[in-house]
Amino acid sequence: MNWVGQFFVENFILICVSIVMYVIAIQRFKQHTKISLYTICIITSALLLAVSVHLQLYAKATGNITLAVICSIFGYSLRPMCIHFLILMSEHFIPKKYLWLTFLPLVLNFIVYLCAFIPGTKEIIFGFNINEKGTLDFVAGPLRFTSHIVSLLYLLFLLFVAFVNLRAKHLTHSIAILVCSTFVVLAVIIESFFNPNDDIRILNVTIAVSTIIYYLYLYMEKSSIDTLTGLFNRETYYRDTLKMQDSASGVVQYDMNGLKYINDNFGHLEGDKALSTIAETIMKSVKRSMYAYRLGGDEFIVIVNSGTKEDIERVVAKFKENLSKTPYHCSIGYAYRNDKSVSFDELLKEAERKMYQDKEEFYKNSKFERRKADRV
Repeated sequence: MNWVGQFFVENFILICVSIVMYVIAIQRFKQHTKISLYTICIITSALLLAVSVHLQLYAKATGNITLAVICSIFGYSLRPMCIHFLILMSEHFIPKKYLWLTFLPLVLNFIVYLCAFIPGTKEIIFGFNINEKGTLDFVAGPLRFTSHIVSLLYLLFLLFVAFVNLRAKHLTHSIAILVCSTFVVLAVIIESFFNPNDDIRILNVTIAVSTIIYYLYLYMEKSSIDTLTGLFNRETYYRDTLKMQDSASGVVQYDMNGLKYINDNFGHLEGDKALSTIAETIMKSVKRSMYAYRLGGDEFIVIVNSGTKEDIERVVAKFKENLSKTPYHCSIGYAYRNDKSVSFDELLKEAERKMYQDKEEFYKNSKFERRKADRV
């Protein structure tokens, strides 16, 4: 069997998974452009990694040192790159002004292995010697593990990002990041230290499967998230209230004031910007056990799954403080229960009543035109 046929046989599972992911990513490209793009990049990297390893084995068997070195450099560069694509898929967790810093380890990693072309670096980085049979023996130094160190740094970074974002909206997303990135890094460790036959299929398949898991998670998450604001949507709210109606200790209701005025005078794009700002301000104020939803239009609600009345008051105060720095206005009502005999519906009615009271006070001396739907 020639080396091409052998490649397809040894990497059949990876190829099948890759084809499926390419089809899904291309079909969903318009709806989820960045996620689909990074998915394609990860799968392509996994395939190229498999090709480079197969070519390296061919080069070692034929005594081609130049090809073996090139394939090794390629492989060592692709390993951390696959994990870096997972970071890019989670870029909304990372301030954009710092995102470029995540590329620096990749550049350093590539430069280190590129130095393997310099004569006399075998004992420092890696290289190959021709043995009596005319095949190549691998020689490695301490800098050979640069890609493993960079991969570990990326894992630690993903862990940091995940733990920082272990809040209401990002809890399951953080867990998904942890699981997928851990799978990939464990595969790197196994391939590097517990793999005497240099079989990289376990790493390639793990990268592909982790990508599928993460992509499917992101796709399912999209169905529960409001597209405009990034908060949970109305459907998710109804589903969650069934789970939390007995455990919830409070609710906070928000209703933006003056959305009609903004839409009529400045256009709906400005209205969308206002709603996004309100949602962002809500997320900055809530704690880990609080879940924020956009019910539709200019209506928002936060369910406090566990917390004291003081916690809710601090959240409301923080929201008002942050919102005062914007040109927008919002009516707020909240309710707290420490008596489980109070039903969740009663809790909602109390928060809604206070919210409408707040709205009435706002519109008494406001330039904004009141919508008919807001009139009591």
